[in-house]
Amino acid sequence: MSRSQEDFGPVQLARWLGLKESQLRRAQNLGLVPPPDVDGRRWSQSVARTLPDQVEQILAQLGEEASVAPAPETKPAPTVRTRRGKEGFGPVQLARHLGLKDWQVTRAQQRGLIPAPDLEGGRWSEAAVEPVTDLVPQIIAEVGDHPGLGSQKAAEHLAQHTSLPVERTDIQDLADRGALHPVGEFKGWPMYAVESLEALAHDEVEAIVVARRHWIEESLTGAEAARFLGWSMGKFEVSVERHGIIRGRFDRYSRADIENLARVAS
Repeated sequence: MSRSQEDFGPVQLARWLGLKESQLRRAQNLGLVPPPDVDGRRWSQSVARTLPDQVEQILAQLGEEASVAPAPETKPAPTVRTRRGKEGFGPVQLARHLGLKDWQVTRAQQRGLIPAPDLEGGRWSEAAVEPVTDLVPQIIAEVGDHPGLGSQKAAEHLAQHTSLPVERTDIQDLADRGALHPVGEFKGWPMYAVESLEALAHDEVEAIVVARRHWIEESLTGAEAARFLGWSMGKFEVSVERHGIIRGRFDRYSRADIENLARVAS
């Protein structure tokens, strides 16, 4: 199937990978498939093309079998040194050689478990890779076997785990307070371990949620405040600036401040 210039929606990506749509959704919820990187709804070619090699692992973690006919029994993979066109190992080749996932190799590098590439072009020599082979169990123990969840997926998982209306901003608050630490990142965005999310104290999560909802109830957006006062947005914005009223979280204004402004201006 050729998709040289197209992005993938959920239906197209599932079909392209040979998955059922329900399998793709479950894989997303478990963080086995990265979140859509195009407008939050579609996957780019560059991200989608990293997934076909992971389908078997995805299905194994889902506890299901592929929906397509099984491939013939494969022979043991030949050693990397007989198949490489360039000297040494690139990141993808290194991951396959060690039996790791790409993200595990990246995080192992970040933690100093895998040495920096010693060849040009960001490649490792066979001499550099040989001692790493014995460290694979340690690497897996330290970086885990799950890449983690982004803030939105983490919020959804924590909401299901705690039965609380957790939102993405609550995850960010927990991280800001030091209660939650990212295990890695994806395109600069933090990723959180499922185990860390489930280890959070219920009372701590509840306090974060209650504080957020209380602020929403006791505050107004600029548009809501202008309607409450019966003013245009222009008059409202000039007035709050003149009276030194500042916005709080989520660009909302304290209801008490707006009610006080109404009394002062009347």
